[in-house]
Amino acid sequence: MRPKLKLNAAIIFILAAVIFAAGTLKSREEYMRSLPVYRRYKCLLCHKSSAPVSGLDLNGFGSDFKKNDYAWNSALALKDSDGDGYPNGDEIGDDDGDGTADVGFEYSNPGDPMNVPNSIDRGTWGILKSLFEE
Repeated sequence: MRPKLKLNAAIIFILAAVIFAAGTLKSREEYMRSLPVYRRYKCLLCHKSSAPVSGLDLNGFGSDFKKNDYAWNSALALKDSDGDGYPNGDEIGDDDGDGTADVGFEYSNPGDPMNVPNSIDRGTWGILKSLFEE
């Protein structure tokens, strides 16, 4: 292969990679913003890795979110994607799927069966803790 042809091929490859990466990053942010809460778990809401490179490592919630056309609604809120006994809406903190997080709710990850909601909200925990302080 001639040097000029190699250079052109390398430039085309690099441009294609940059365009693909930019589109992928933008898509991830748009998907996360369609959920009522995403800042705590970010990529781990839908992926098995905190730094995914593709959509091939989706967890149960990520797969269900994708099947639901990346829409947060009551159907997805009522589903238990990770099989931990808690509906996705309870874990994200929007039990009715209206897109607004409920106040005073300890969020958990609907894609991780080992991460479940806390039954005591932070305000109640603070009151209980103060009862036992000296």
